[in-house]
Amino acid sequence: MKVISIVIDNDAFLVEKVKIRSRNNVDNNQVVNNTFYYTEKYIKKNNDIVKEILSTKSIKRVIYKDFDSFLTLFSLINVSNIRFDVNKALTNKVMDTLIQDNYLEYLECYFMPSDYVHQFAIKNISIKFNNDMLFSSEFVRDNELKNMKHIYYKKHVKFHSEKDVMDNLEGFLSVNSHLEIIHLYCYSSNMISFIIEKLNDSNFYDVSIYIHQNETNINDISKETNFLKKINKKFSENGKREIKIIYSEEFFKENIFKQLTINGIKMCMVFLLYLGVVFTVSQKYHEYLAILNIRKLESAIATDFNKIVIDEIDDTEINVIVPTNPEPVVPSEEEPPKEYINYYANIPTTYDKLLEINSDVVGWLQVNNTKVNYPVTKSKDNTYYLEHDIYNKEIITGWIYMDYRNDSTTLDHNTIIYGHNLISGYMFGDLTFATSRWWYTNPQNQIITFNTLDKEMKWRIFSVYRTDYTTDYLKTNFYNDEQFMEFVNLIKGRSINDFNVNVKPGDKILTLSTCTGSNNRRLVIHAVLIG
Repeated sequence: MKVISIVIDNDAFLVEKVKIRSRNNVDNNQVVNNTFYYTEKYIKKNNDIVKEILSTKSIKRVIYKDFDSFLTLFSLINVSNIRFDVNKALTNKVMDTLIQDNYLEYLECYFMPSDYVHQFAIKNISIKFNNDMLFSSEFVRDNELKNMKHIYYKKHVKFHSEKDVMDNLEGFLSVNSHLEIIHLYCYSSNMISFIIEKLNDSNFYDVSIYIHQNETNINDISKETNFLKKINKKFSENGKREIKIIYSEEFFKENIFKQLTINGIKMCMVFLLYLGVVFTVSQKYHEYLAILNIRKLESAIATDFNKIVIDEIDDTEINVIVPTNPEPVVPSEEEPPKEYINYYANIPTTYDKLLEINSDVVGWLQVNNTKVNYPVTKSKDNTYYLEHDIYNKEIITGWIYMDYRNDSTTLDHNTIIYGHNLISGYMFGDLTFATSRWWYTNPQNQIITFNTLDKEMKWRIFSVYRTDYTTDYLKTNFYNDEQFMEFVNLIKGRSINDFNVNVKPGDKILTLSTCTGSNNRRLVIHAVLIG
């Protein structure tokens, strides 16, 4: 079994996950050979006990030998000196957690990107890197790696020779945390085996290998087709990855098209049509399931509403706060779609039934004249509710969820809520209305309701925009008013409309984010808490 070992070494804790055979001396809060042994389950259930036991030791620093142990224990061991004895760059989750540590004064690690270094510097935390990374000039030039930050965020990397791979891959993997594809313009079976070994050692289970066929490696690839098929089958079992051969245009002209016949082309077209139909049916089916779950939820909590859920509600019954001095609604050439009738009669005043259905519920979100009228969930990460609904059933339509970094009780400077953009308009599909003049010039639509379990709140929209994928609007907290106002000016400057809303230091912001057009584009709405 795996446990967390905490070794007392003079004035330091040495912490790591270890495998032990016997449960003796585990979870009993007793020191055995200067060592505590705890299971993660015990620590989570007995935080206060473990914290009290560890605080009795005169400890000035902690040395972590893996990131998981740190994420489990960071709130229980308050020291000013932390060292990570891990030959790998810190993950985003680890860095975000460290930034929240009010005791930290000195940090030693393998590597972190410069934007995080700047944030630690603002808090007067000293940082020391304990790496000796050297990369060849060819590798740096081919991949346009201007600095270490580029290496950390690089998604695609190229190698033009086997020596290039052997000299640079391991060091690159120790720094990078966003890699998706390795592009190879060379080939040997030993090199492929080496790359797979290093990817597995560094826990990169979603990185694919693309072998680009060219005149220097075409013969080697042709001879080892069976080897590549065999190793690809095993390689793809451990994650969402594959080994793919990218053939040159000349190869297709000289070989592939010669082998195609009219019947072959027809079969390909039929197959592609079949795949298209299957994909479309699958999408519609999952959206249908999502709608059924929404109706099921309505029925389950209907008795907690102040009004009875009915098929349609007259527009005059929808409770909307209108600004005291509303902007005039400017006529638009756009033809607005039929106004959506909310099927929920009201937002619940008690969350007891919702919490029985799912304890991850943290509040309720409603955007006027859209289908957005749902409970909001929150998980330990930002991936679970991308593919699970409020009933914890796996479904591609997901659910509406709050960023795992946010505190739903006290509210951060910026509270972020995500949802899928569905064609049917459910989840965050109808938020596309917000970019249309007929919608955003309507004062009623500029007010959003987002309530938590203990607070009822209205928020006024001050910025709406589409943007290429970026994370600069996903900051949850700021160190001072100046940094906060820089953020406000940034997102206001992107807005498609000047809403003439004043956002001041100390205000709370609500951010709604969904994809739009493609996975590389985002639709974003920002609103400020009223009152």
